[in-house]
Amino acid sequence: MSLQLVEDGEALGRVRRENETLYAVIKTVSSSLDLDRVLGGIVDIATDATACHACFIYFLEGDRLVLRAASPRYSQFVGELGLGVDEGLAGWVARTKTPEFIREQAMTDPRMKFIPELDEESFQSMVAVPILAKSSDVIGVVVLHTVAPREFDDDALNFLVHTASLVGGAIENAQLYEETRRRVQALTTLTQLSQALAAVTLREDLYDVVARGARELLRADACQIYRLDADADELVLAASDPADAEAPSTRPGGTGLVLELIRRARGTGGNGRQNVARALRPDVDADALLIAPLVARDEQLGLLCCLARDRQFTDEDAELLGAVANQTAVGLKKAELIERLTAENIVKDMFDALAAGSMEAGEAKAQEAGCDLARPHLFLQVERAPGTDRATILAEVATRFSARLRRLSPRALFDSRHDRIRALAPLSRSDDEAVATIRAALEPIAAEERLVVGLSEVDRGAGSARRRMREAADAARIGRSLVAEGGVIAYEQLGAYRYLVHLELDQAPRDRYRLAIEKLDAYDRARGTQLVETLERFLADRGSVTSSARALYVHPNTVRQRLERIERVADLDLSGEDLLSLELALKLARLHRVRVEQQ
Repeated sequence: MSLQLVEDGEALGRVRRENETLYAVIKTVSSSLDLDRVLGGIVDIATDATACHACFIYFLEGDRLVLRAASPRYSQFVGELGLGVDEGLAGWVARTKTPEFIREQAMTDPRMKFIPELDEESFQSMVAVPILAKSSDVIGVVVLHTVAPREFDDDALNFLVHTASLVGGAIENAQLYEETRRRVQALTTLTQLSQALAAVTLREDLYDVVARGARELLRADACQIYRLDADADELVLAASDPADAEAPSTRPGGTGLVLELIRRARGTGGNGRQNVARALRPDVDADALLIAPLVARDEQLGLLCCLARDRQFTDEDAELLGAVANQTAVGLKKAELIERLTAENIVKDMFDALAAGSMEAGEAKAQEAGCDLARPHLFLQVERAPGTDRATILAEVATRFSARLRRLSPRALFDSRHDRIRALAPLSRSDDEAVATIRAALEPIAAEERLVVGLSEVDRGAGSARRRMREAADAARIGRSLVAEGGVIAYEQLGAYRYLVHLELDQAPRDRYRLAIEKLDAYDRARGTQLVETLERFLADRGSVTSSARALYVHPNTVRQRLERIERVADLDLSGEDLLSLELALKLARLHRVRVEQQ
């Protein structure tokens, strides 16, 4: 009877110790969300409870078991040692999800893998228990070693199974906490980055903020921004953090790379990111790059690229970089708009200062706009041809016209108003050929868009800028009469018109020649004839019927018949009249007609 009492007492004591041990495990697991601290406590409790010589806890990371906690003697190998799931007893347990003993001569078991750092040749017995998640997936393995042969009984096995279950819950809780903490931190960093982006107005500052912020947000080794040069179809490195991070300066086929990445983002690009990564940085592993397109509406601006050599980017990282890329694209367009408006204001102030004769202010604004007035240049004024809605349509063609002129003079400056465009075009040289090149290039768009483009004479310096601007304005104003369907006319082509353009009609003498022109103009309007045009051509050709016929594309006899009608309608005798006075009266009438149409 006393023997039975002893045995019952021993069993009761063993149960009490097991319960105390499990309570200790539970207390350790629930005491902290710091996973390393929890695992260290579990190692100590398991070692004491089972009287083993060493305890190891492995985590399953991909297809490898990595050592995450160990008895103090082997703690220096945590994070350094690991084995595949197809290696060792721990791998076998991970694959089968089944606890396993090796009671003696552990190294002779075919499932064993010798790891010299862990002194496994001195161990005789081993037990390994899987750590299971709530989904029953293996997330790790607990391994115990003993030096002397021993047999772990069912009680020890149950304790280890329960401990592994508690460890599994601790791991999931800690991972959930870590993921939540990381998300909060990422969102906080993203919010701070968004605030920094909102405060930036210059592109260069925006590049620096984004490159530095994205690198910190994704814990990347480097972050780089590539801008798309659409004209050269290249991706050009715009910013890098760190500044000395290695990167190619340009990559050809930039538009194609951006579009392929956009297609992938929309779910139709397949291996788009890898293809872009290989093309962008062939010197690094494609999986080490995370890339997002910079797109504002439908405009492709470039790429945002992060490089991490020692970690693998996640889908969450891709979402974060995409959010940064979207904000960057919006910020770039905002910065470009601010820069454009600032530049437009500077250019407008330059034109206004030069037109007012303020040379010092004009030169200062020109320098601020990147223009050297000491170099050869000419002024242009663009207006709509007669019969068109200048205020509305001119705004629509201003962009196309400026683009055409910038091909000839890349540093041209523009001041677009509701009724006209003023421009300054720097020239590579000051000879007539340079002006002829600009005239020939602008003629097609002037005719197509029904624009009248007036050109000043070539100039240097700001001293005569006011006069040159007036020359361009005069050429455009008179050109509305001379090239009514649209075209380019230089000030030097105006001839006698230059002396009349600022003369008001009521200041000119009302003599017989002025009355004659009024009769001819009324006759043309009533009958749809071309008597005024024929007379102007005849006077310009110095009384040559043949030359006039050739210029008017009619037979010489037609010209003679028109001249006879002109004499009859206007009561003139062209053979004995003062032809110079007649020509001046005709030109003055034309200018008056243009002024009336402009009102």
